[in-house]
Amino acid sequence: MHFDSLPGLWFGLSLPAIVLLYLFKRKYVDTPVSSHMLWNRVLKDMEANRPWQKLRNRLLMLVQLLAAALLVLAIMQPWVWSQRSAKAHVVVVLDRSASMTAEAEGGGESRLDAAKRQVTEWASGEAKDSAITLLAMGEQADVLLSRETDRNRLREALAGIEPAYGKTVYRETMSLAAALTRNDPEAEIRLFTDGQFPEPVSGLAFAVPVTVHRIGEAKADNGDSNMSISQFGVKSNGKEGKLSAVASLKNAGTAPKKVEASLYAGDSLAEVKTVQIEAGKQAAVYFEGLAPADWYKLDIGSGDSFRIDNVSYAFPDSNRARKVLLVGDGNLFLEKALQLAGAEVIKLAPDNAQAWIGSQKAAGGPDLIAIDSVTSSVLASREWKDMLASRPVLYIRSGSEGKEAAVPAVPYKVEDHPVTRYLKFQDAHVATAWQPDGLVWGKSVVSAGDMPLLYAGTENGQPRLLIAFALQQSDWPLRTEFPVFVQNAVGWLTAAHGESLGRAVAGERKEIAMSPAAASAAWVSADGGGAGPAEAEKTGGRLSSAQTVPLHPGLYRLEEKDESGRLVQTRWIGVMADSREWGTAAAELSFDRTASGSLVAGETPDQASSGSADDGRRGAPLSLWHWAALLALAAVVCEWGVYRRGSSV
Repeated sequence: MHFDSLPGLWFGLSLPAIVLLYLFKRKYVDTPVSSHMLWNRVLKDMEANRPWQKLRNRLLMLVQLLAAALLVLAIMQPWVWSQRSAKAHVVVVLDRSASMTAEAEGGGESRLDAAKRQVTEWASGEAKDSAITLLAMGEQADVLLSRETDRNRLREALAGIEPAYGKTVYRETMSLAAALTRNDPEAEIRLFTDGQFPEPVSGLAFAVPVTVHRIGEAKADNGDSNMSISQFGVKSNGKEGKLSAVASLKNAGTAPKKVEASLYAGDSLAEVKTVQIEAGKQAAVYFEGLAPADWYKLDIGSGDSFRIDNVSYAFPDSNRARKVLLVGDGNLFLEKALQLAGAEVIKLAPDNAQAWIGSQKAAGGPDLIAIDSVTSSVLASREWKDMLASRPVLYIRSGSEGKEAAVPAVPYKVEDHPVTRYLKFQDAHVATAWQPDGLVWGKSVVSAGDMPLLYAGTENGQPRLLIAFALQQSDWPLRTEFPVFVQNAVGWLTAAHGESLGRAVAGERKEIAMSPAAASAAWVSADGGGAGPAEAEKTGGRLSSAQTVPLHPGLYRLEEKDESGRLVQTRWIGVMADSREWGTAAAELSFDRTASGSLVAGETPDQASSGSADDGRRGAPLSLWHWAALLALAAVVCEWGVYRRGSSV
């Protein structure tokens, strides 16, 4: 027998309290006397009362003790495992996270396929008379079936479930399962999972039993033989245009293992190296003299149970200097800081801007535009608007109308953002700041009290920065942090203008600056790992700057085309599974419950207090507290009958 509320045992103190009441019960003995007039009332009470009398076999006391014991038992909410059939309504939660793609115990099928098979067998056997609600646990909580009794439809729904390689919403899915059963006493929840939950699910209350069906090996690691690529990158070594690559490989198993690391430069196999890695250790592998390529792939084979972490992609950084158009009257500190950041600075006076724009149409224009204290009227022409709409822009007290205000002498507040890395603004002083009117594209990342000093954001898919004060109104350009800021700003503003989009987790939302000439775009799988081309998202008939990365790991091209179907731009992206899925140990799952709920199924009595889940049981939990409460009520009725008959003496 197991108990859902062990603290209810404290109510067991009521049993000795009942016995104590009988020990202190006043007992009067009938004694013949010649006259009661001679007895003083107080003296009579003192002599006739015997508080510490010997306990006798009193039926009323035994019935009261039985009733109290049964009430304490009911409060502790006892339950036992039974082989009875499932409840009338069963909410089946199927984990389809990336870790479920690993081989199940015994091999031959993945954990997800094993879970599907177990759900089908259980639903056709023990739960053959139950209505099934099927939840799939992936990037979102999907309700695939609701109170379905047709087992053929259940099989069809299970067959259509694919692995989710992105961030899995464990807590949200279990919260939805709890909500679906909150007012249904004839329901229960069955969770089919490998137990590798990288995020906590504590704090959720369930009013019904929760049974955990563990799929695969219930161990404290994620596979005895799992090998993974922790890091992989390439860079130029400055020797005749050659590149070098470095990767970090991890052996999460319990025994040393030898792997062959194959490096591909594009579609060509560049080099193969054999690496011996000790158990639980990491090893670095280096590749030198690589030929230039658009992308590089590292493959360590498929000799372990978890294969999606055996391939990684890397992209070379563009070595050309970024062209920065600096529009303004000139600022030596800003110009030198841009040059230190590796930029090629083109200075342009505001009066000459119109002619320069016309000459740059065929040349492609700059990678970044910096507008330093230029009035809005200068930027009001159609040519300027088109140029600014198609490029990243660093505004310095420019870009919109506004008013000047004094900066309060309060500590600066620095938000977490790529352009504020390593910045503290402790020794900088700003006299006055520009307060722009109607700025909708950015949010404040540096502020003095409630006054923003630095804005960052995107407009029409292009990144934007605004320094809301003239550099001449501050000593910040004299500080060592200013070149660091400019380096961060150039890197962040021009990050999307390279030849790749880098790496991303499957299914995540990513800000991507689309070409202004592009009317459509599509994700195209370059390694055959994904499905057919997937159209990029649009907002208001235009390509959205926020795109959802493909759902399947692999190498993809983002192809942008104009209205005539001509290819405008192609960029590469490496999509990978959520790294937490292969770096998380199997969790000891436990779930809280409401005061009216039963004990969490999947826990043994000893485990109930420690929070771990039982994996081997397949029966249904049978609650006994209702019976204990009913017997307690019967004992109370019996007590009333005994008292009426006068059997208490």
